[in-house]
Amino acid sequence: MQIAPIRTALLSWYERNARSFVWRKNTEPYVVLMAEILLKKTTAPAVDRFFPLFLERYPDVHTLHETPLCDLQKTLCPLGLSLQRAQQLKGLAKALVESFGGKIPSKREVLLELPGIGDYVAGAILSFACGMPEAIVDTNIARVIVRLFHIRPSHYEARRSPEVWDKARKLVGRNGRRSRRVNWAMLDLAAAVCKPKNPLHSECPLEKWCMFARQEHRGS
Repeated sequence: MQIAPIRTALLSWYERNARSFVWRKNTEPYVVLMAEILLKKTTAPAVDRFFPLFLERYPDVHTLHETPLCDLQKTLCPLGLSLQRAQQLKGLAKALVESFGGKIPSKREVLLELPGIGDYVAGAILSFACGMPEAIVDTNIARVIVRLFHIRPSHYEARRSPEVWDKARKLVGRNGRRSRRVNWAMLDLAAAVCKPKNPLHSECPLEKWCMFARQEHRGS
């Protein structure tokens, strides 16, 4: 299956259907990092409504580091899991201030050493904030890729599957500026069209390539 036509169709769809979030308009590393931490176990619209207040109170790593844990926890109450999030953010801010002077590293291996940062968040920072050709794979993107390419991950959760990550990297390609849009497009497609239940095949720009859609059509 050729990747280039799939990528072109995906990006064309994205141009017409892109979601608008604070962290997509402002792709500074700190903004992207904070957004990705807050997005864990929370919907994007909920974080988008909350995020301007968060950035107003904690505009940089140093401010976050100096803020008492209890104050940060109170601020985070609207998102839920406030103590867990506050502790994670405080630990991350401490590491960034002590080891990097409050700056966000731009190397994957360094990012992965920071508390609370895994492959997905590291990839998001490198792609969205640094403009590098980096793939990202979460549960939602994994669902799109598994369906599209009919992948059956063996011994791995789909979002951790080497096969899924390989396809994600091929979709992103080598163009760093384009990778940001490809990754956002995959996230938006998963949210709006390639849903966990009752995916909207007729609205999907990738339908003609999708192995899952073909199986669904055969069974209908």
